[in-house]
Amino acid sequence: MKPLTPRRHGIVDYAACALMLAAPPLLGLNPAARRASALFAGTYLVVTALTDFPLGLRRTIPFPVHGKIELASAPALLALPAVLGAMSGTKEKAYFAGLAATVLTAYSLTQWDADPDA
Repeated sequence: MKPLTPRRHGIVDYAACALMLAAPPLLGLNPAARRASALFAGTYLVVTALTDFPLGLRRTIPFPVHGKIELASAPALLALPAVLGAMSGTKEKAYFAGLAATVLTAYSLTQWDADPDA
């Protein structure tokens, strides 16, 4: 049994949004990396708020679809910042690689077929 229920996954997602806003300035990432991270934070926040699970504000996106969106975001976390010029430094590359790894870890630890109200 995987440890992340839909409720726990929601907590992880909201915490990840806060991290994606707070971490780049604290880590001294370049302005392009900060913008790219804020873009991802906003996108994750909207998807999370619209997901059909206990912490969703307007429960319109089915929880398994949320998972597919998250899974698709992992390669985007590496590709989009590179396209935007946000990956010019070692810190920036490590940051976005860490975000992608975090998304993949959360995805693999989540009970996607669980009752969305669990």
